Amino acid sequence: MGVSFGRSRVADLSFQVFNRSLHPEWFATRAFRRVAHAGWEADLRIIEGGHAVVFHAAPIGLTEILSGPETVLPEPGLLFHSHLRRERSTHLRPGGLIEYQSCLEVEHVDLEIFRHLCEEMTVGATREALFHCFRGTNRLAPPPISSLHIDARVSSLAVQSFHTFPDECAIVRTQSLFELRPQLTKR
Repeated sequence: MGVSFGRSRVADLSFQVFNRSLHPEWFATRAFRRVAHAGWEADLRIIEGGHAVVFHAAPIGLTEILSGPETVLPEPGLLFHSHLRRERSTHLRPGGLIEYQSCLEVEHVDLEIFRHLCEEMTVGATREALFHCFRGTNRLAPPPISSLHIDARVSSLAVQSFHTFPDECAIVRTQSLFELRPQLTKR
């Protein structure tokens, strides 16, 4: 687990998916929420540099992590790893029980547009979203913001994440879907 006083650079971020649960001690958690339905539960965290989603549908665990180099993670169980240099998507079926899809992208915008988007995200933060405003390193720039929008259904969990990086006027977005395969929902 690591702690930083600034935000990682976008180029240093990595997006990883594990076919197991990772213990919360691996992360510097800034905001947390647990969501549960019959047949599955998920722990969602905003962490330094990004987020972590730990999804359980017995007997399978699946962990998605967007993090910077300050978060050192174990290698066992790693299914997917990508740096954020371009738009990426993945589709996995770990154990044949969970259907997992994700898409991630980075957008660099002009400073004025970046400020406006940060203001909208802050004002638009709702009780349904998991939101954290980090301490900024530059008093003239908007502070880094992370927001997770959660859509929980009986057999699925959809998560949209937004992470801002003021030093680069960049926004990192991910969309993920954790869905129980039909054989699990028939029980």
